[in-house]
Parts: sequence; C-alpha cells; structure tokens
Amino acid sequence: MKTIEVKFKQLNLSEYRNRSANESDFDTLIDEDVTITIGGKKAIIYIAKLEKKLYDLFNALTRIKYDTSTRTNGLVTTSKIFGFAPRNVIRNHPCRAARFASDQPTEHDIVASAAYVAEEQYRKHNPELAEKHFAMADERVRKEYRIGKTMFTSGIINHNNPLRYHFDTGNFEGVASAMFAFKRDIDGGYLSVPETGLGFACKDHSLTIFDGQALLHGVTPIKKLKPDAARFTVVFYSLKQLWNCETNLDEISRLRARRAEYEFRKAGLKTKKELQNEIPQK
Repeated sequence: MKTIEVKFKQLNLSEYRNRSANESDFDTLIDEDVTITIGGKKAIIYIAKLEKKLYDLFNALTRIKYDTSTRTNGLVTTSKIFGFAPRNVIRNHPCRAARFASDQPTEHDIVASAAYVAEEQYRKHNPELAEKHFAMADERVRKEYRIGKTMFTSGIINHNNPLRYHFDTGNFEGVASAMFAFKRDIDGGYLSVPETGLGFACKDHSLTIFDGQALLHGVTPIKKLKPDAARFTVVFYSLKQLWNCETNLDEISRLRARRAEYEFRKAGLKTKKELQNEIPQK
C-alpha cells in the first residue's frame, strides 16, 4: 500500500458544515489502496477492494428494514443503528442493545460479525492507533457493551444517504472509525474530505478507516444507474457515553428506581428516600 502525504487545507468550515458535498470540493479522487498521512501521521486508510468479499454482509444489508428520519438540517436519511446504545435519561432507557438486535437478530449478527474484519484491517494498517483504541475500550467499557471481543461498541448502516458535511460526535477521541462500502449500479457517492483536498471512491467492498470526529466529511450525490441500485455503508465506532454504563442488572435496577420515583411523585406521595431523610438523627 502506497503512502501519500497531504497538507491540511485551511478552510472556513462554517461554509461547509451542513451543506451538500460536491465532487468539485476535492482535487483528487482516490480509487486505489492508500495510506494518507498528515504531518507524518496516518490519517486515512483506504482499502479499495477487500481480499475477502463480504457477500453474506451485503445480502443481509438488502434484507434489513431501515428507519427513515429527518435530521435537524432537514436532510431525510435512511439508516439502521446496531450494536449498543448508551443510557437515555429523558426517555428512561437503560444502556442496552440496539432494537435491531431483537427485531432482526440474524441480520444484526451478520452485520456485527464484520467488526472482526474491520478490527483486523485496522490493526494491520495502523497498529499503534488500533492498540490505543482497543486499550481504551478494554479499560472503559464493560464487555457486555462491546461488539464481540472487538474495540467497537456500536455502528450505523446508511442506505443511499448523500450525507451533508459534518463531524462525527460522541465517539472515543483521537481514534478511528471503520467504514465498509458496498455499491450496486451506482455512480458517485464518494466520500469527500475537503480539508485534505481528496475524495475517496468508496468502491464496492471497500474499507475506509479514519477519525470522523477530527476530519470534516460528506458524501457526494448518489446517482442510480438502475431502479434497484443501492449504496450501503456500514460504520463501526466506539461510543464514549458507554463508559458510564453499569452491568445489565444494575441498569435495570436504575430504570425501575427512576420509574418508581416518577409514580410516587405523580401520586403526590413521598419517595422512600425522602421519608428516610425526614427521620430525626440520634
């Protein structure tokens, strides 16, 4: 794999954030295996064609029932979250497996198993960063909230999503995410990283490893060449909020305690804790 050193472009990022990505935003389209370095440090690993094709994964992607939502910037996206989700206090949800795991367990397991391929390539092409990433996961995240025995905790599948420019949020800092891409009868749909002046072809069965929290990125327009054409990306990452998760039993106990407190307050009753605080201290 060849290495290309690039200089970081000084851009006014406010002009890029939340706008559509265009092929004119980069000078060079990368369509072969390459390691991109910035200041001598590995920043982006692009593997144009995986040696072992993930046909089972692609077939599973075509069977998944995706969710459609509208982002705050107005963009309608079709996607599916997998792996594990952090505690949601507002909705009274504990740390838990994504709903996809119970709705379509066979497909979820096939998607999750690709984490081992992602980690293998990560360790092969950027071993120092991969080891740092794994050590952080091992130290901070309970094993029940990790995908298998890998460093990754969670992920998202994007289906034909021309994502606007953005930075990823909520992941471990200073490490990378791993993104598989699959294409059938698609033109465009390139990953644009304007600060590097590069676009990445995201070929069928490709893998891109980079820090999406540090590098602004977006997806150029996706052009269908046939009615059933499809572009999927499967992104693996590690969520920082999962550092706060307790054991499964403790998470359920926390949930029940919060629910009980809510019901007591709703009924105008004092909670057990409040009653205990009223007992005079001897």
